[in-house]
Amino acid sequence: MAEQILADEEAVANGEVILKIEDGVAYATVNRPKARNAMAPYVRRPLTRFVESLKTNTDVRVLLLQATGPSFIAGGDVKSFSLGLEMTPEARAEDMRGRAAGAGVFSAALASIPQPVIVAGRGPSVGVGASIMLAADLVMLSENAMLRLSHVTLGISPDGLASWFLPRIVGLKRANQIAMLGDPLTAQEALALGLVNWVYPDEELDAEAEKLARRLASGAPQAIGEIKRLMLTSGARDLDGQVSAEAESLRRCALTDDYAEGLRAVLERRAPRFG
Repeated sequence: MAEQILADEEAVANGEVILKIEDGVAYATVNRPKARNAMAPYVRRPLTRFVESLKTNTDVRVLLLQATGPSFIAGGDVKSFSLGLEMTPEARAEDMRGRAAGAGVFSAALASIPQPVIVAGRGPSVGVGASIMLAADLVMLSENAMLRLSHVTLGISPDGLASWFLPRIVGLKRANQIAMLGDPLTAQEALALGLVNWVYPDEELDAEAEKLARRLASGAPQAIGEIKRLMLTSGARDLDGQVSAEAESLRRCALTDDYAEGLRAVLERRAPRFG
C-alpha cells in the first residue's frame, strides 16, 4: 500500500496527472503523451480520488477531463499487462481483476458526482479510454479522433463500465457489435451513433471544451445535478416512479435561490445570474 501511495504521489508530482480547480471548473488531465496516455493504475488512482473529492465540493460546477498530445487515452498500460506472462494464470487473473475493478470505480465516480463531466479527446480513445468516454455526461472529439472498444482483441471483456453504458446508449445489438468485433469508429461514426455530442476541427477542440465548461459553470448547479441524477437513474424506475422522482427533484430545485433568480430573470427579461 505504501508503494502505491508513493507511486500515486509521484504521478502528480512529475506531471503525469495534472489536477486543478479554477473559477468553478475542475480540470483533470492525463499527461503521458509518450505512452499515448495509457491508463496505468498509478495514474488512475489519483484521478479517482480527485473526482470523488468533487462530490462534496460545492464550489466546483463542472469537471473537464482531457489528455495531452495526439491521443486521448489509448487503453490500459499494456506494458504492465505483459508482466502477467511471468505470473501463474491465477495470479494474472487476480491482477486483471484488480485493474478492472479500479477502472470501474473510476467510471462510476464520473457518473455519480453531481457535477456534469465533459470529456474532450483527440486521436485514439481505445479500451478503457473509450469506456471513460461512455461514462461522461458530454463528449466532444476532434475530427481526427477514433474510438475503439478493443478489449476483445486482447482476449478479454470490457471494463470501465462500458458494458453498462454502451447498450443504454446504442441498444443491445449495436453494443454487441461494437464490443464483440472491436472495430474502430471514426469521430463521425461515433457522433452518428450518439456516443459523442460534438466533433470539431482539431485546432478548435480545446477552446470549445473550455467554452462549454464555462457555460455549465455559470448554470444552476442544483438543476444540472438533478438532471444528471434523473437521467442516470431513470432506467431503474417505472413511469409512476419517474413521476415521483421528477416531482421530488423539482421540489429540491424550488428550495434554492437559483430558482428565485430564474423567475426574476424571466420577469425582468434578462439572462439569469446563478450563484
